[in-house]
Amino acid sequence: MLAQQMVAPALRRRERAIAAGVVLLIVVLRSVVFVFWEQAHFDSDQAITGLMARHLSQLRGFPVFYYGQNYMLAVEAWLAAPIFAVAGASVATLKLPLLAINMAIAVLLLRTIERETGLRPLLAVLPALFFALPPPGTAARLVEANGGNVEPALYIILLWLTRKRPGWGGLILGVGFLQREFTIYGFVALLVVEAFDGSLFTKDGIRRRLVMLRTAAEVWLVVQWGKQFSSAAGPGTSLANVFHPRDNLSELTSRVCLDPATALRGVTKLATEHWPVLFGTRVIPLADFGIESHVREGMPGSWVFLLAAMLLAVVVVGVRLVRDRRWRPEYTFCSYLVLVGSLSAAGYVAGRCGELGFGTMRYDLLSLIGAVGLGAWFLSTHPSKLLMSTWVICLAAWLSVSALAHARLLAEYLGGPPVGAKQLIVKNLRAQGIQYAVSDYWIAYAITFMTDEQVIVASEDFVRIPAYQDIVAQHTDKAVRISRTACVGGRTVTPGLYLCPR
Repeated sequence: MLAQQMVAPALRRRERAIAAGVVLLIVVLRSVVFVFWEQAHFDSDQAITGLMARHLSQLRGFPVFYYGQNYMLAVEAWLAAPIFAVAGASVATLKLPLLAINMAIAVLLLRTIERETGLRPLLAVLPALFFALPPPGTAARLVEANGGNVEPALYIILLWLTRKRPGWGGLILGVGFLQREFTIYGFVALLVVEAFDGSLFTKDGIRRRLVMLRTAAEVWLVVQWGKQFSSAAGPGTSLANVFHPRDNLSELTSRVCLDPATALRGVTKLATEHWPVLFGTRVIPLADFGIESHVREGMPGSWVFLLAAMLLAVVVVGVRLVRDRRWRPEYTFCSYLVLVGSLSAAGYVAGRCGELGFGTMRYDLLSLIGAVGLGAWFLSTHPSKLLMSTWVICLAAWLSVSALAHARLLAEYLGGPPVGAKQLIVKNLRAQGIQYAVSDYWIAYAITFMTDEQVIVASEDFVRIPAYQDIVAQHTDKAVRISRTACVGGRTVTPGLYLCPR
C-alpha cells in the first residue's frame, strides 16, 4: 500500500509534465509562423510598439502609454526592450515576449483547471485547447504586438490566483486595467463568484476587495505621475504631443452603448459572424486577417461540431446543477472563466453598438477563455461515457479544422515563404540607397521599423511619431514617395505599390 501511495504522485507528476509539454508544443507550433517570419503578420500598429521598444532600449525615449495616446500602458514595449538591447530589434524579438505570455497562459490554465477541479492533467488538456489551438486568424491576434491583445487573459488568471492576496491582486488589476480595460471583466467576475458563495460579504472578504481596489488606485496614481516625464509621441516629445487625451476610464465609459435595437443586432452578429470567425469555423482566406498567405481557414459545416460541443456542455452542467441542488467547489473556477467570457462578449456588443467585424475582433478574444471554462465545467461533472465520448468527438472534429489550417500555413512557409509587399519595398529602398521617404500610415512605420530606422518614412496622413516628420522635412530633396497609385517617373515595386519622386 505504501509503495502504491509513493508511485501515484510520481505518475501524476509525469502526466503533468507530459500534459504541459503537449500544450506548450501546440502553442509554439500555432505561433511560429507569425513570430519568426516577419512578413507573415506585421503592420504599422505593431511597428509603433517595436519603435517604442527600440527607443527605450537605446534610452532615446521613455514611453508610458502607446505613442500618441493616454491609454494602453506600454507593457509590450517594456518587455521587448531588454531583448532588443541584447539581440537587436526585429519582428521576432518583438513578438518573443508575447509567445512567452501565450505559453504561460496555456500552462496556468492547465495547472489551475487540474488543481481546482481535480481533473487528471491529460484530461485538463482538452478544455485548454480552446486557447492553445485556435485557428490561424485568431492565433495571429494572440501574438500581435499592438498594445494588449493576449495580456488580459493572463491578468484574468492571475487575478484568480491572487484573490486571497489583495495586494498582489490590486497590482495586477491596476497594471492590467491601464494596459487594456478588458481586465476589469476578471474583477467583476471575481465579485460575482464571491457574492454567490457568500465570501464577499464577510469581514475578510470586504477587506480583501477594498485593499485590492486601493492598491489598483495607487498603481493608477503612480502611472499618472510617471507619464509626466514620458516621451508621449516618440523621442523629444511630451504630453503636449498626445493627440488622443482620453484615459482608460474615459475609453471604457465612452464605449458603452445601451440601445436595445443595436444590442439585438449585436447579439445576432456575435453568434453568426464573430464567433464563427474567432473559433475558425467559417471559410475565410487568411489574407483577410492581414496574413501573408494563400491558405484558407475553416470548413463548411464545421460550426456544427463546435455548437454541439458547447450546447452539450451547457445542458450537462445545467442538468447537474438542477439535479444536485448544490454547488460543488470544483465548479467555481470554471464558472469564473465562463463569466469572464460572457462579460467579454456582452461588453463587445455594448461597446460596438452592435457593429462587430474583422477590425474589432480583438476586442473579444476572452471568449476563448469562456470556452475553456465551459469545457472544464463539463468535465468536472464527470459525465457518462456516452456523453464524454460525444463531447470529445465534437471537440476533436473542431480542433482538426483548426489544426489543418495551421498545418497548411506552416507547410506554405517551410516550403517557400511568400514575399511580403513591405519586404519588397525595403529591398527596393536599400537597392537605391534611399534613406528618406513619405507614405501612408500603414506603410510608413512598418518600413521604418523593418529597416531598423535606417530608412525614415514620414506618414502623410496619421502621424504618431512627429520626429520622423521633422527628419524627412530636412531631407526633402532626397526623399521619395511610396505610393499605392502609379506615377510619372516612378518605379513599380509590386502591382499596387510604387516608388515615386516627390
